Amino acid sequence: MTTTVLHAREIHRADRATARKHRDAEIEAWRDLTESFDEADWHRRTVCTEWDVADIVGHLCGQAEDVNRPWLFPLRDRRAKRAYPNVVLLDAHMMIQADEHRGTPPAELRERFAKLWGKATRTISRNPGLIRRMPVKVEGVPGFEKLDLGYIQDILLARDLWMHRDDVCQALGRSFDAGPYAEELIAQVVLDVQEGPFWRGVPVELVLTGQGGGTYRLGDGTPIATVRTDAVGYMRTLSGRDDHPVVELLDGDQSGAEAVAICRMPF
Repeated sequence: MTTTVLHAREIHRADRATARKHRDAEIEAWRDLTESFDEADWHRRTVCTEWDVADIVGHLCGQAEDVNRPWLFPLRDRRAKRAYPNVVLLDAHMMIQADEHRGTPPAELRERFAKLWGKATRTISRNPGLIRRMPVKVEGVPGFEKLDLGYIQDILLARDLWMHRDDVCQALGRSFDAGPYAEELIAQVVLDVQEGPFWRGVPVELVLTGQGGGTYRLGDGTPIATVRTDAVGYMRTLSGRDDHPVVELLDGDQSGAEAVAICRMPF
């Protein structure tokens, strides 16, 4: 059987309709997941070291609030600078989101998530082109210093929902169902790795296995190595959640495997 190998630059950016499918699927998966929590589950610690499960849900509620009430974003930035002066502003902003929802009773937090995200996904889909093209400055995040609002809302929010769902499954010791659009979501990450300043390594053929897997070429020129690793696990590595990925060199130079293992990109 022939394996399709796609250069990362050939990946098409997800359009609005596709992005909404990804986002809505994640919102539904989160609703199902939170419905399954018992009281203890809300307080399990996560790989996001300062947060428990409830804090992650609170942060995601804050993401939706920033969509529904855009004036909250600069207000939270100001609070974040005061509360966390030594933290990168984007991270501090997310910490404020979690702080503002901390202590909410689980049933209320579950209902709040569903209501806020139901409205947010509709708002994103209806935003006019002029709003979507609005540049947003992201302080202290190399490679993401200025992003279009449409990209943030279409691509990054779905990615955040997806990755945090895996965080929670990890915390609860549950298997992670990457969902029906995992391959597309992961392909968007691979595109960003190539197109941003994140891939500085040698050209490689990257074989991602398991849920959301695919085979891609990264870098310019003829690949010097073929490297294999788990797709979801590699998303955790790229985002800085796991610095010890299992990366297998299938063929070629060991430096190709090393380039894959050390690459990082803000999610």
